[in-house]
Amino acid sequence: MAAPAATENEYVTLESADGFQFVIHREAAMLSGTIRNMLSSPGQFQEAAEGAIQFRDIKAVILEKVCKYWYYRARHANSVTEIPHFEIEPEYALETLMAADFLDT
Repeated sequence: MAAPAATENEYVTLESADGFQFVIHREAAMLSGTIRNMLSSPGQFQEAAEGAIQFRDIKAVILEKVCKYWYYRARHANSVTEIPHFEIEPEYALETLMAADFLDT
């Protein structure tokens, strides 16, 4: 029996300023208020139709960290045990904070 085909809306492609692409689950991306608005507004944003978003001001190393955080947040959302610390390297802390603020994360 063949595996069911993934729906076209199951994943979203995020492209960094330096051209790296991250294909992540739509549910994870929707943890960002900014992305949720872009993808949930039919006809208003080109990104909603394409399922791809380009971030001209966010480098790949920062976008990757934010994507990892969305998965971390989803995994531990309803946790009843102690949540492990989410590591952010000090040299990327300011840029990560600025990206998280822009992305409403």
